[in-house]
Parts: sequence; C-alpha cells; structure tokens
Amino acid sequence: MRLVLVNITAFLILKLVWLISPSALTVEEIIGSLALPAGTQAALAMPWTMLTYSFIHVDFWHLLVNCLWLAWFGALLAEIAGRRWLLAAFVSGGIGGAICFQLFTDAFNPGSEASLLGSSAAVFSVITATLVCAPRKKVTLALIGAFSLRSIAAVGMILFFLASLEMEPSQTAAHIGGIVAGAAGAFVWRRRARKSMEAMKSMARNRLEQMSLIEKVNRDGYASLTRSEQLRLFNLSSGNAPVRRNTPSR
Repeated sequence: MRLVLVNITAFLILKLVWLISPSALTVEEIIGSLALPAGTQAALAMPWTMLTYSFIHVDFWHLLVNCLWLAWFGALLAEIAGRRWLLAAFVSGGIGGAICFQLFTDAFNPGSEASLLGSSAAVFSVITATLVCAPRKKVTLALIGAFSLRSIAAVGMILFFLASLEMEPSQTAAHIGGIVAGAAGAFVWRRRARKSMEAMKSMARNRLEQMSLIEKVNRDGYASLTRSEQLRLFNLSSGNAPVRRNTPSR
C-alpha cells in the first residue's frame, strides 16, 4: 500500500540523514520544519505541516503500529469504498487531527512548545471510516475466527479509552479529530453509495420494462400498446425515462 510505503520511506530518510548528519542540515531541523507546531499562529506560519506531520515518525514502534493498522484497515477500506476514499480518509483525518490539536492547545495550554508527529490521527480516521462504511462486514482473524467490524469497533473503543489515559490530552484531542473526520467521510460515502445503488436498480427496472414492452410489440404488434405504453417505450428507448406515474390507460 502506497501510504504505508510513504511513511516507511520518510522514516528511513530521517534515519539516513541522522547517520550522515551533515552540519548544515540536521534531523532536528528537518523534523522541526515538518512537524505540526502547537498554537494556531505558529501553525499558520507553517501551513504545510498540517499534512506533513502525518508522515513523520521518530520512534520505530510508533511507525510499526501505525503501519500495521493502516495496512489492514486501509486494505479493507480500499476494497469497500475504493483507493480514492482511502486517501481522502487518511488526509482528512490528518487535517482533522491537526485542527483539534491546535484548538485544544489554544484553549488549555497556550504558549506550549510541543509539536505533533505521526500518522495516528490519520490512521484513526481510516479505521473509523472502515467501521462506519461496512459495520456488518465479516473479517477472519488467524487463530481467532470470524468477527464483524462492528465487534472490532466496540473493542477498539475500549482500547482507545484505555490508551488515552496514558497519552497527553492534546494527543487524545488529535486522535478524536481523526475519528470525527473518518466518520464524517464515511457517512458521505454511504449516502453517495446508496444513491448510486438506487440509480442502478432504477436502470435495471427500466431495462426489464423496456424488454417486456419490446416483447409485446414483437408478439402482438405496435398497435397492441396503449398510448401510455407507447410513450413509455419511446422514453426508455431514447434514454430519457421519467418516473412512471400510475395513470389509467386509454
């Protein structure tokens, strides 16, 4: 998956720079230019960090956990909604996490010199989007068996609550921002998918009706059609089929 590869590549580049350690460009300077600074004013001065911070990891285990979750749920979301929605969930989750991080810092810890790193908020967005898009989807876990995503969501909420007790409040705020962004995007996708499905069903019904009318013409002749059936067949054949009304035949 490309998003996983991007995160791994960024991590390896940072490690390579750390090994080479040129005097003019240090790892700290690179991280400082890509991490999201606390405080709205500082973030506005470096607007690109709203996106870049999601691809920067310093700790290997942080990278590993995020990549494993992203690889698993990202594959599910790509299967359910497509790669574009996966990318949208990741990016919007990162931005949502950044916004909540800034709002929390400005409200409760103004003047903080902390910064935000890692793709956790974006990954939470992907996980949430997957669970909301297809809560009844069954997945099989090795040595455990089949579970619905709804069950995994319930367990995930408990784990998230327990993990939040060990996190900085600003980090928890960022994660919540990712969760909200993922849920919002998933509801948009479900609405569009429902409309698309309704359109496909309507096309199928129209096609069956058209075939039925053509069969009647072939069997009994065009004159056997009522005026409403003739108009309906014309509309169906021209690709301009209005919603059928229950009008009496003449």
